[in-house]
Amino acid sequence: MRFLTLKNIAALEPVYTSDLAVFLDQQKKVAPTLTYVEKGEGFQFSAPAYSYQIIAQRMLDEWHLNEKVMHFYVGVETEELELRSWLSGDAAVVAQRERLLIESVHSLSSDGLQFLINQITAPKITSWLPSTNVMVALASVSKDQELYALLWKMKADGNINSELDRLGHQDSEFAHQQLMVASDNPSLSQRSLHLLSRYATTSPQVEEFLVGKMRNQQQAKLISDSLRFYGHNNWLQQLMQDNPSISLP
Repeated sequence: MRFLTLKNIAALEPVYTSDLAVFLDQQKKVAPTLTYVEKGEGFQFSAPAYSYQIIAQRMLDEWHLNEKVMHFYVGVETEELELRSWLSGDAAVVAQRERLLIESVHSLSSDGLQFLINQITAPKITSWLPSTNVMVALASVSKDQELYALLWKMKADGNINSELDRLGHQDSEFAHQQLMVASDNPSLSQRSLHLLSRYATTSPQVEEFLVGKMRNQQQAKLISDSLRFYGHNNWLQQLMQDNPSISLP
């Protein structure tokens, strides 16, 4: 049964995920229960009757998974990896582990990814957060709103600004919502509102949000400039007529 299962998996040529990699790693370590014996003149040797370990090892080799990656996958899939301690200590080691996580995040199983996210979002009091590049990697893959909410409260840097720009070029309700939340951070507000202005004429949700923001005269100037930047001049004129309480400096 084990041999047939692995043979069928191999035949599918699957794209690896962390849970599948851990499963194969476990299978290659299982001792065979059936062997066959060959005898010759003066010698005798035995070998597994079914080479499921060879199949498992071959698939792992094809995916180029080294021991560090497998150790990470096993820790995640068995829910034994404590993220805070794993990303603490010697700076060089932490940097290597961050790169490993970021490079592997797309291959994590949904349960494995959620296990890592819960370690960040579950505590009622936030006493520690990973670096912004780790936060962006986890948030962008998972689209976890709680994780994004924490990300937008962090000190702005190149990683956060890049994620903001990435979302700003996605015309989706989720991306719009994240830009709105990010605008509450004073250091991200100007860029977020500028990016949102692109979608003022196509998203009622964005239009309502921007109109509310424009009741602040300083933000009204910023948003109106952004609307003109995106070629929404006529729309802006109509907006001003429909909302006489909004005034530009």
